[in-house]
Amino acid sequence: MYEIGVEGWLNPKGAVDYGGRYKQLNELLLAACRNDQDDVVNDIIQSPDSVDLNFTDGVGNSALHYCAMYGGLNCLEILAEQDGINVNLQNRIEGNTALHLAVQYKDDPDVGLAIVETLLEFDGINLQVQNKNGQTPMDLVDKGNEDMLELLRGAIAAGEVNDSDIPDDDDDEDEDEDDEPSDED
Repeated sequence: MYEIGVEGWLNPKGAVDYGGRYKQLNELLLAACRNDQDDVVNDIIQSPDSVDLNFTDGVGNSALHYCAMYGGLNCLEILAEQDGINVNLQNRIEGNTALHLAVQYKDDPDVGLAIVETLLEFDGINLQVQNKNGQTPMDLVDKGNEDMLELLRGAIAAGEVNDSDIPDDDDDEDEDEDDEPSDED
């Protein structure tokens, strides 16, 4: 793993000064997520300079995409605590979200499962986003990965039930009132 650090890289405007390798704080964020360097991600987020947590590289991969592709669980957990991150961003190559990529992570099945669990905690995550091939994250899960399949099935089932699907006590009263003949008949 390539170690990077924030110290001495930033000028007062937030641009990175390290041999021209990184030109923006946003690019440093992506590199830190790729290498799961949570200390660097913390430094970037706490920096007085602004950083775009939804910044994407030339192919449309965000910090979440890098965490999902490279097993950056520690960085992902930090990002999960931040407001305003769009968990449903799709990259330009395949139209994959971070969840599409995470369900395919194979280096360490436990890490892959933990990444998916963390992504499922993000507000607004959409499990039905289709990539350019018409595939949802569930379509991309290795069918032999029972733990991942079970996790996604549970999340999909939980997402299918919303407050409007759950009857409350006064729903019965409303139905009874509708069944009574009206005076106009």
